Amino acid sequence: MKHLLYIFIAVCLYSCSPKLSPGTGNNHIPPLTDTTFVLVLSPGDRYNGNGKIAVISSSDSSISPACTYDEIIARFKQVARAQGANLVKITSYKKPAYKGDCDKMTARLYRVDNVKAYEQKFDWSPDRKLSWDDFKGTPAPNRDTNVAARTSCRFGIRVDTMYASGIHVVVTNEFICQQSSVRPGRKTPALLAHEQLHFDLCEVYARILRKQLANTALTPANVNRVSTDAFLETYKVYKERQWAYDEETLHGLKPEAQAHWKESIEKELAALDGYKY
Repeated sequence: MKHLLYIFIAVCLYSCSPKLSPGTGNNHIPPLTDTTFVLVLSPGDRYNGNGKIAVISSSDSSISPACTYDEIIARFKQVARAQGANLVKITSYKKPAYKGDCDKMTARLYRVDNVKAYEQKFDWSPDRKLSWDDFKGTPAPNRDTNVAARTSCRFGIRVDTMYASGIHVVVTNEFICQQSSVRPGRKTPALLAHEQLHFDLCEVYARILRKQLANTALTPANVNRVSTDAFLETYKVYKERQWAYDEETLHGLKPEAQAHWKESIEKELAALDGYKY
């Protein structure tokens, strides 16, 4: 029932000159469909499994242009599916060193069974509700024994400075699997619904921040300061709402209060539907 919040502010300036390269694929593995789930692991995420198919890089121009982090990740997923891989492990990532340069990234592609077992974080989505399988952390056996579940969600910002097409601030909202946990014997539908609303409330404030930044005049000179100040102001209010949610619902144990918060959060998400990406 207790909610853990981990925040990050990742402000990066980068600009664009497209390059991307695939690695040498394995012709014996059939391609995957365009809608097949592909897991992307960051450089700091652990993965020591087998099933390696290829190595890819963002430095080859033989694939259509991709320059920013999100563009390269999208292309990596497409290349992975074409080569029959469902896991992309980023092995290196460098931000642009000078104006006009792109992000630099390399990755290994793998084909694994039960790929979601390796998932360590994922973005909020209206199409994906939390399941107890997403709670991969281990509760402390002798501490906070009255706490049935912990949800770790975080939202943050990343600034893309695109000298050719302006500035774009990316606001992210992620569920952190390894920092979220549930105690054995406490996996009830009511508790899971309570934890889902913690994640949904995080999305409300991610959208509020997206809306504010979308309606702010940003320039290369002010983007870091303005976006960071906006984030910190939004986070302060967000933290107070998360605390109030747990207090008023008694961590989900008051059904009427829980229903009221569910209705309220759903209305807020609907009102901010234009800012879900």
